[in-house]
Order: sequence, then C-alpha cells, then structure tokens
Amino acid sequence: MSVENSDFRPSTRFGKVTGWHVLSGFVLFFAIVFGVNGLMVYRALSTFDGVEVEGAYQKGRTYNHLLERMDAQRQLGWSSGIKTTALPGEGRRTALRVTFTGTQGEPVNGLAVRGTFWRPVVSGEDKSMMLVQTAPGIYEAEFPLAHSGNWLVRIAAEGLNGETFVEEKRVIIRD
Repeated sequence: MSVENSDFRPSTRFGKVTGWHVLSGFVLFFAIVFGVNGLMVYRALSTFDGVEVEGAYQKGRTYNHLLERMDAQRQLGWSSGIKTTALPGEGRRTALRVTFTGTQGEPVNGLAVRGTFWRPVVSGEDKSMMLVQTAPGIYEAEFPLAHSGNWLVRIAAEGLNGETFVEEKRVIIRD
C-alpha cells in the first residue's frame, strides 16, 4: 500500500514541516535545557563556595594523626560523664560537671580540663574556661550563657604525663 492509495493526509495546520523546522526545534530545545542548567550552575556556585571548614585541605591531610590520637585515647581507658545544670537566679548561668574515671572505675585526678560551650547555630557566643577539680575525679565550672537552647559541650583534658582526652556532647539548656 502506498501513501497515494491511503486516506492519510498530513496536517496543514502549521504549514509544511521541513527538515529545517525539525532542526530548529531540536536546537531550540537543547538551547533551553543548556540555558536552564547553566543558570542553575551559576546560582549554585555564586551562593555557596563549598567551603564549610576553613583549612579543610590541611585538616584532611592530618586526618591520620587524628585517628592516632583517638586510638591513644581509647587505649587510656578513661571515660567521662558530662552533666549540665541550669542555676537559679539572675542571668543564665549553667554549671558544668565532668567526672573522669579510669579503666577500673577509679577517679582520674590531676587533670587540666578545659570546657567549652559551643553554639552550633550562632557564631560568637562560645564560652570556654578551665574547670576546677572539686572532688576526686570531678571537675566543675559555671558558665554564663547568653541564650538557652541547643549547645555542644566540648571537654579537653590533659593528664600529668601528657595524656589527652577529648569528648563532645550535645545538650539542651532550658530557662
């Protein structure tokens, strides 16, 4: 059966479709796709430079050193308990109490312990100070915090022989 013998008649609504029309439609379609993709790439690169941590390359190069320090901390066998308590009265004071125990549950004494309250959602509100040993294995300090809410508590302890211990805990400070 040939086209001449059938009842098929091409539409003349848009005129005769030639090869140039098809090529123009093809080129226009991909021009729109590439244009929109280019706009999205431009907006993505201009709004975020990709750097979340300053010095990421140098920190990445020292990652093996970090793993070695973590392994050394595990071998110490120390454990810590971090407790925060909102204190009554004026101002937003929070007590930080850290308890250190050794491998057999014995208190670890004579440490130099630094506590830091770090606010993950707001910069410039971090508070850091040295904790004082108040009892065997117990180290305490009071922190004046500007706001209640979500905080990270970081403790860094150094022993008499240069041992180091670092731990972090997320806490919610309530009014």
